[in-house]
Amino acid sequence: METLNLQVKPQYKSNLPIKVMQFGEGNFLRGFIDWMVGKLNEQNLFNGRILALQPTPRGRVVPKLLTQDCLYTTVLHGVVNGKDTEQIEIVNSIAKAKNPYTQWEEILEDACSADLQFIFSNTTEAGITYIKEDFLSKEAPLSFPAKLTAVLYKRFMHYKGQKGSGLVIMPCELIDDNGTKLKNIVLQHANDADLGADFVSYLNNECIFLNTLVDRVVSGYPTNAEKYFEKIGYKDELMTCGEIFHFMAIEGDDKVKELLPFAQAGLNVVVDKDITKYRLRKVRILNGGHTSNVPAAFLSGLETVDEMMFDEVTGKFANEVIYNDIIPAVNLDKAMLTSFADDVVNRFKDKSMHHKLASILMNCTSKIKARVLSTVKDARAKGMLPNRLCFSLAAYLLLYKDTAGVPVQVKRANGKSGEFVDDEHAVSVLVKAWSLYQGTQDSAVAVADAVFSDTSLWGENIASDTPLMNEVGKLLHQAISTGVTATMRTLI
Repeated sequence: METLNLQVKPQYKSNLPIKVMQFGEGNFLRGFIDWMVGKLNEQNLFNGRILALQPTPRGRVVPKLLTQDCLYTTVLHGVVNGKDTEQIEIVNSIAKAKNPYTQWEEILEDACSADLQFIFSNTTEAGITYIKEDFLSKEAPLSFPAKLTAVLYKRFMHYKGQKGSGLVIMPCELIDDNGTKLKNIVLQHANDADLGADFVSYLNNECIFLNTLVDRVVSGYPTNAEKYFEKIGYKDELMTCGEIFHFMAIEGDDKVKELLPFAQAGLNVVVDKDITKYRLRKVRILNGGHTSNVPAAFLSGLETVDEMMFDEVTGKFANEVIYNDIIPAVNLDKAMLTSFADDVVNRFKDKSMHHKLASILMNCTSKIKARVLSTVKDARAKGMLPNRLCFSLAAYLLLYKDTAGVPVQVKRANGKSGEFVDDEHAVSVLVKAWSLYQGTQDSAVAVADAVFSDTSLWGENIASDTPLMNEVGKLLHQAISTGVTATMRTLI
């Protein structure tokens, strides 16, 4: 069987100019932003392609891209109109791929192209980090912001700061205010190297750094690749699997909508002057929907998110947590929240993803703080005591009942066991708190008090809310006495 390339699929040849320099060539970018650029090109709304750059010295994707003439296949799954759906297509939005650690001078010349308009990136959350290093030598610096500074400075010098020669920089790393943080690091590099006030002015006035929020699960190369090769008739070492659902929020104005007309192409992308509400919606409903339901589902002996959603108890409980506890508490438009929640529930039901509950439990304490306790506090401010979320907190505590440290060892239903990793300090607080349990409801309340009064974990004394602690302790004791699933039945 032949490998995908332009000889096998000559109809995907394109002569569109390179408008994007992209730092990163991994699964997420190929299955998200590069796929979206392909959709724009199909409708003649962008008419540009991408130069993909290897982000680290250890990258292995660029040689595969070159072997396949930068073609690759996306396999997207999801629940559409209540039916399991699969979409398979070839993407040709990447024109070239280069390695900065062997082709840096070429890349700096590419930065001067008159066709170039955009910088995209996804270098992981750790990629947008300040590292003081020399970025003006003939060798590529290691960090992404230093590389970006060198690229922008080369372009600035080439065009002598000419008006209109700046670039639009759109990072896709999953950190808040990613564009603003990236810009501040670039400015710091410019200051370190004393590149002058004119270059700083160029960065501030000619270059546009956009804050973004991205949302699509891209799982990457399939475990059953041979099955797909038989189906599509060729081999593809870069096949990228993910979910059909996609969403992107870009903080910008009408000019950004014109430059990147994603919504016009029918893509689920919004441009707004403030994307805070979309970030809050995602954290509370998508991430909070996971974090508030997964501990109990894991304790019940289930393995994946889709199993959780199709189980008669945990599935109904998850729906009620999202629609009846989280949405009423969050201070955003209810129609916007409900529409997003409908998408989230369908995503959770996607059997193709097999998202492991144990992986979602990683760093559980920090997730509970950001994703669940914030919603509980909003509910309490409105005078509500959301008993399903109280049970979520109880199930979180119960995860640590039988462990002695890290990794956290969990006794589950039906004789099962499991483990996950959490912050060592958090685990030590929880282990110490469980020494207070004496088989009574009052002692279960004492466990909850001991954990949620620890200001080093939560930044405040959550246990000062006595009714909340009493409800969490009551449900915790009930789960120990009658079982997790039986307790959930009483709450749905």
